[in-house]
Amino acid sequence: MTPVVNEKGQSVHLPTHVFNRFGYDIEFDKQGRFEQFKIDYTALAAHIVELHKSATAKSYDLWRVIFAPSLQAGLYKTKYADYLKEHIQFSTKPSWVRHDEHYHVDFLVPCEK
Repeated sequence: MTPVVNEKGQSVHLPTHVFNRFGYDIEFDKQGRFEQFKIDYTALAAHIVELHKSATAKSYDLWRVIFAPSLQAGLYKTKYADYLKEHIQFSTKPSWVRHDEHYHVDFLVPCEK
């Protein structure tokens, strides 16, 4: 799930329960806000960077990251912006299920012969 901070800027869990379909009914606005929560773009970017570094250390790669295109700009306002621009391919079209409260990372791992 997408990392969030509360109104005090503290990292908290995104509230997931049966009444919001375990978080999948949550929709962030264009500013990355939902109720008292805000997307923690720095934590999200750091996670993606570390996944990429771990993958490349094993001679793999990240193929793409699926995250709501309308919210991706927030990632480029973090200290990880240059790394993301150089190494990470993000989805550019909205997918059939909105990816704002969660994101997917597709790895590029070759098949064994």
